[in-house]
Amino acid sequence: MKLRVINPNDSQTMTEMIAESCRSVTDLTEIDAVCAGAGVASIEGFYDGAIAAAGVVQRVAEGEALGCDAYLIACADDTALQGARERANGPVMGIGEAAMHAASLLGCGFTILTAQQKSVRILEANARSYGFADHCLGVHALQMPVLDLEHSDDPKLLDKLIRRAETVINQDGSEVLVLGCAGLTTQQPMLQQALGIPVIDGVRIGTLMLESLVRAGLYTSKRCSYAYAG
Repeated sequence: MKLRVINPNDSQTMTEMIAESCRSVTDLTEIDAVCAGAGVASIEGFYDGAIAAAGVVQRVAEGEALGCDAYLIACADDTALQGARERANGPVMGIGEAAMHAASLLGCGFTILTAQQKSVRILEANARSYGFADHCLGVHALQMPVLDLEHSDDPKLLDKLIRRAETVINQDGSEVLVLGCAGLTTQQPMLQQALGIPVIDGVRIGTLMLESLVRAGLYTSKRCSYAYAG
């Protein structure tokens, strides 16, 4: 199986971090990780997402020509998710969507922790759209730029993550934490150990979900809504 992982921003460092996390959970799938190439340094709000969307869909179109079996959109905002599904034959998943689905199976209520306040309303809207309004008990921000998360070896980052996560989990009364940014992917194992609850990284779980769908012979329905008309 060949999985194309699309980072909507143009950070090659973050793309490599994301690819490493994907490869850490599977040796059955070829990981083809690419940037969207739309000229967006980081996805921090509605405007960035709108600009990056065309690049995401273009990378899907290229992936179809290369024989990719599935696609993972590696931004918790799930940038261009619906358009990507229309363009792809195989299954397409956003890491935000994947993480919320997994979190709903592992506890009675989850909290999402993202990087910037500008992403909060987007993630809240997505949770409602996916049917998780009763499961998502809160969306909170670290109040730091997305690209600062590239410094995954900085112990101060993990300490800040733990302290902020503990605060919002207790505030919301949640039983599961969802990481609401691909830049947090490398922190998942250490954060889960520190918190003592399930911590969901959509990069890892999205990779495994897509692998399962492809191995089960499933694909994106082309009956109507996602029929490709381009």
